[in-house]
Amino acid sequence: MRSLGLLVLLAAGSAVGAEDRQTLEQAASRSSPDFIAVFEGRPVVVRAEVAGPPVWAVAMYYLPLRDATDHGLLLRGEAEQFAELTPGDRIEVRGTIQSRAGLPLLSPSSIQKLGHAEARPPKELTLAELSSFRYLGIPVRTHGTVTSVGENAGGKVLQVTDHGQSILVFLPRTGYSGVELADVRSGDRVQITGLATQYATHPPYDRDFQVMLASAADLEVLDGGYILPPRLLLSALGAIVVLLGVWWIRERRMGAQRREMRALHALSEDIISASAPSEIADKLATVLPTVTQATAARLYLFNRRTKSLEHVPTSVDPEPMAVAIDAPQDGLASGAVVCFRNRTLLNIPDVRRSPLVKAGPKMSLPRSAMFAPLFAKGEVVGVLELGNARRPGYFTLEEQAAAQHLANQVGAALKLQEQQNVREQLFRSEKLAATGQLISGVASELRAPLENIVQLATSLTGYNGRPIPQRELRELASESQRAFEIVSRLVSFARPEASAAQSVDVNALVASLLQFRDPEWKTLGLRVQNRLSPEPALVVGAHGQMEQVFLNLLIHAEQYAAEAPGKTLAIASSVIARRALVEICYSTQAPDGEVNDPFAEGGHSAEGDALDLGVCQGIIQSHGGDIRFRTRSGMAVFEVELPVARDVEQNVTVPEPRRSARALTTMLVDPDSAGQRQLLGLVSARGHRVVPVPLEEAADLAQR
Repeated sequence: MRSLGLLVLLAAGSAVGAEDRQTLEQAASRSSPDFIAVFEGRPVVVRAEVAGPPVWAVAMYYLPLRDATDHGLLLRGEAEQFAELTPGDRIEVRGTIQSRAGLPLLSPSSIQKLGHAEARPPKELTLAELSSFRYLGIPVRTHGTVTSVGENAGGKVLQVTDHGQSILVFLPRTGYSGVELADVRSGDRVQITGLATQYATHPPYDRDFQVMLASAADLEVLDGGYILPPRLLLSALGAIVVLLGVWWIRERRMGAQRREMRALHALSEDIISASAPSEIADKLATVLPTVTQATAARLYLFNRRTKSLEHVPTSVDPEPMAVAIDAPQDGLASGAVVCFRNRTLLNIPDVRRSPLVKAGPKMSLPRSAMFAPLFAKGEVVGVLELGNARRPGYFTLEEQAAAQHLANQVGAALKLQEQQNVREQLFRSEKLAATGQLISGVASELRAPLENIVQLATSLTGYNGRPIPQRELRELASESQRAFEIVSRLVSFARPEASAAQSVDVNALVASLLQFRDPEWKTLGLRVQNRLSPEPALVVGAHGQMEQVFLNLLIHAEQYAAEAPGKTLAIASSVIARRALVEICYSTQAPDGEVNDPFAEGGHSAEGDALDLGVCQGIIQSHGGDIRFRTRSGMAVFEVELPVARDVEQNVTVPEPRRSARALTTMLVDPDSAGQRQLLGLVSARGHRVVPVPLEEAADLAQR
């Protein structure tokens, strides 16, 4: 290669001396090893075709030359030197070879125009063909994909790649607009038209080939590439995958927490509604291992009499156990005693290493445990124990807080059960007391029929085989039936109510009670006014309980009416707005304002009442009704209101009301719209004219 360069140099020297011309290939030739221009600094003469318009770059203009063999060379000069030249001109140029960044250039001293021909188009080349000395200095056209976009002091720089080959594309600063190239991004497929050049800053000068553009129009985007660079896009996709994974894990964990919270809330409701401590212990042992890290749950209740914590047996752990507070035994029970004494939650991450748990060598203990005190109104009533048999380290702070909250729920439920037991005992005591009072009253009632039966039986024994008069037999049967009814009512009251709810006709029930008490009322000299409605008033309830309530109210009323001067007892009933109303009115001795309300605090019931009036009110309220007490015009009134059965009400055939022979005009005042419509229909059905009026206008219309 060195000898070839010397031969070319000698040939060129002899040619110049003889004023012969060089070809473009000879003028742009290079010598190894640094590949510098062979004719650098020497005068040369070349003939070639102007391949394109001059291109301004870095304070100079560059004019491309091209010969028939597609070799090229760039002329470097001022704009005035190239002003009269156009692409396709045949010219002869004299000048000196110079180099710029490894690229041979011809600095012309004279340019002679020889002729003109049609300019040839840029040569189509690949990036691999452009990465050599062969086509430097001629216009070229190539394709590639933009891999990077940058900028230097001279202008815009793009890196284009195609089939593993890369080349730089340079757009001089004055030859482009930032707006026009703003849409070129990495990944775009582009077509490039420009001059094949080189810009190598240091030897050897066999690299850093590039295409120099005359303007931004020489760069055409064929296909839009990636909006984001592939690396950035892959990074973004990776970040999205990571975020989705984190979100999925978080949602899975949150979903599990929500399910656990729902299970704990349901467990709390079940605990509050439980009827016995054993039921609570069973629910805890069943549910807690499914919603916490616990594998077992035990419940201890404090026994004040023995001063010990008693284990509540369950189906999982049926063995009973009691732990003395003063002398706790070995095992986890000692931890329960410590929790009870200190009145605070106790968490033991490692049971086997804890000094709080007295463990024997052969004891089967969980790896971790937690004890929560059961608080009820500031008092510790027991301990909840949770254990994890799989591994130590549990329980978390959230589980500790949930366990303490659940333990407080258990304490409140136990307190409610205790109060319910007290109420049931009180109710049974009241019922026993009421039964005793009823027996006392019934005994006095039974005295009269029994005395009559004894007298009749004695008189019958005096006949000695003679015919017995039918009148005396009927009297004996009547008195016996009366005594039987009295005893039957006593037995029905003392026997627990076991019948299910059924349809009860309130009017028929009260009417039977009036018939039952009628002999006693005649003895007391009471004037009874029966204003019960002949139409049925059906309600849903326990027949025996309602019968006891109405009987007690009638006995209360008759005792007060017997002591009053008026000695009046009035019973009325009606159905208004799907509510059955029974009124029991009786005379009183005291004025209206001084009559004690038997339901109010400090009020009193009549001596000998079968039931306390508060118990009666509770029975009626349990049937969806109410009992009210009020006074009017020297009379005390019990108002018993019960809801009419809707389904029964639809199936009852009500007799057609009789139409009155004389039509009346009535004024209806009722603030309840439902009751007003019902009264309007009832009165209109009997042939009367009804005028509904507001409450404010009722007094004025009545005066007129």
